[in-house]
Amino acid sequence: MQISIIVEFLLLFILSNNRRRSIFLIYADPASCRKQVECFVCDSREIQACEDSRNFSQVQIPTRLCDDYCLKMWTRENDSIIGDNKTSALRYVRRDCHKIFQYHIKKAETCYKHKKHRTDSLCLCGSDRCNSAIVHYRKQRTYWISSFIFIFYFLLY
Repeated sequence: MQISIIVEFLLLFILSNNRRRSIFLIYADPASCRKQVECFVCDSREIQACEDSRNFSQVQIPTRLCDDYCLKMWTRENDSIIGDNKTSALRYVRRDCHKIFQYHIKKAETCYKHKKHRTDSLCLCGSDRCNSAIVHYRKQRTYWISSFIFIFYFLLY
């Protein structure tokens, strides 16, 4: 957006018919141009209703304004699990802004799966309250149904 404002003013300057020319550059602070989204903020170890459940949308879960993306993460309390012993670590859900994640990842509306534990994943989304339980389930279900129909159609013809 900042670049488009500068380009527009430069075009106005070049295309103006005035003999006396001057350059007006407006600088917009990058922080003010960022898109903010409202994200749910909770941890299922502290708030039981934060876990994926049908009544998630009916419970009062706190929200926060975040820059760019919301985060929903299914992970384990003990990352040093040997093998696939899923009973030795508590699995939990965390919802928050994407900035709490300590590693550099590509910002896009997508989900990442854990290499060792396929049920653990991290999802990013960019619309208000998109890190709720029901919205993600519907998106994922729609994706799998449409993929299945496409493959089935392709195999028949």
